[in-house]
Amino acid sequence: MIDRAIDSGLAPLSPSSWCAARSTEEMDRGSILFHAPSTVFQSPGGGENQLVQTGQHLEDLGHRVKLFNPWCDRIDDARLLHLFGMSREGLELARMARMRHIPVVLSPICWIDAWAMNATAQHRLQGLANLAKWSLKAAVPQWPTWRRELLLAADAILPNSRAEAAQLIRLFGAEPKSIHVVPNGVSSRFERANPELFRSRYGDDPFVLYVGRIEPRKNVLGLVQASRSLGVPLVAIGNPAPGFDEYDRACREIGGDGVTWYPAVEHDDPWLASAFAAARVFALPSWFETPGLAALEAALAHCAIVITPNGCTREYFRTHVEYARPQRCREIQEAIRKAWKNGPDPGLARHIETHFLWSKVAARTAEVYDQLIA
Repeated sequence: MIDRAIDSGLAPLSPSSWCAARSTEEMDRGSILFHAPSTVFQSPGGGENQLVQTGQHLEDLGHRVKLFNPWCDRIDDARLLHLFGMSREGLELARMARMRHIPVVLSPICWIDAWAMNATAQHRLQGLANLAKWSLKAAVPQWPTWRRELLLAADAILPNSRAEAAQLIRLFGAEPKSIHVVPNGVSSRFERANPELFRSRYGDDPFVLYVGRIEPRKNVLGLVQASRSLGVPLVAIGNPAPGFDEYDRACREIGGDGVTWYPAVEHDDPWLASAFAAARVFALPSWFETPGLAALEAALAHCAIVITPNGCTREYFRTHVEYARPQRCREIQEAIRKAWKNGPDPGLARHIETHFLWSKVAARTAEVYDQLIA
């Protein structure tokens, strides 16, 4: 729907407008009911974008999508319940749906990385506790937890990668027969992005770009340090995640005048797409990504990519990008240096467009729906 509206010259609904409309309109018995945790849009990121884009493109295929409103909606009236993200709220809804024989689909958007849990912990004891929890899950995946119960309550589980699917089975004992890998996606509008809108504000000098939350998991501080050591300008677009104002201040202090900071903008803002097109390198040396929607968008906008190898990034980007481990500052520097020198891989944008457009993602999601409600 959104790509077709752009192509025809019509203005599509923004993500916030779409969400407002889909949460307040009346639900009928033919609706696909979407749910995400109640705090989900207080600090939106890739998971929220996944929900909105999936919904918009499912509507383009003829499905009626409704965002769950706990004050008005009854699960009994839904055709199917689709949960985005793993939460206790979602578990309660899944229990109710199962009792009412409403099919449940779960997009877990889940990655548990022992090294990241330790490295991003706010203090040593928390890091040790995180490692202990991970070790228990790895040793006894059948250990009863609310996440395991949620996975077992879902009729279909839609991880974003084969790696995520394997982890859900290994750590939680998820049923392999319930798993259908559905990748994350990207809008085709990024392929047509014009760099001039961003350059009119920033200037014509080349730069490294980061887009996302300012938080330890994204390793923004490591990226700031690497860019500063290389002497290349960095542009960062995003707001600090809740609770990480001190981390944001540290990034700004260390970056000095080598970093230009912009606040987060709406995902459909043409200025954001223009920033991707104007950047020489897009860098995301996070502790893990699944796979990093901003990196997919930058790749489709013909930008050279530096990204973490942790998570499921290799399934998406293959050999078309430079990989850099988050704990290796020199590795990040070298990856940026290579990407800066060599430019984008000539086959990257075509690879992303062939495999990961939202229209294809929605079609695969709809196939799973059809199997459950046939």
